[in-house]
Amino acid sequence: MSRSHKQRQGEASYIVHPRVWGQGIGTDIGRQLLVHGFGELGLHRIHATCDPRNLASSRVLSKIGMTYEGRLRDTALLHDGWRDSMIFSSLEGEWRSIA
Repeated sequence: MSRSHKQRQGEASYIVHPRVWGQGIGTDIGRQLLVHGFGELGLHRIHATCDPRNLASSRVLSKIGMTYEGRLRDTALLHDGWRDSMIFSSLEGEWRSIA
């Protein structure tokens, strides 16, 4: 979890090994990152990004209560060229109402 103390914002990121995809591990990790960010770090806003081609990751972010904000263009250069990112976020008050 990277964060800005002054702005009370953080970015959540995670990687799940392909051998354990589909077992709910990404969802568990995502929830724990929100608990840590909002509960322990006192953040107001947490955002996360994912590759638009990674439908499972976007489902995880939605499932843990994050809101889809939009698409950022050409954010990462990969072996096959530039990729966009979908951005999701959750605010402290939203999280507390579903936690």
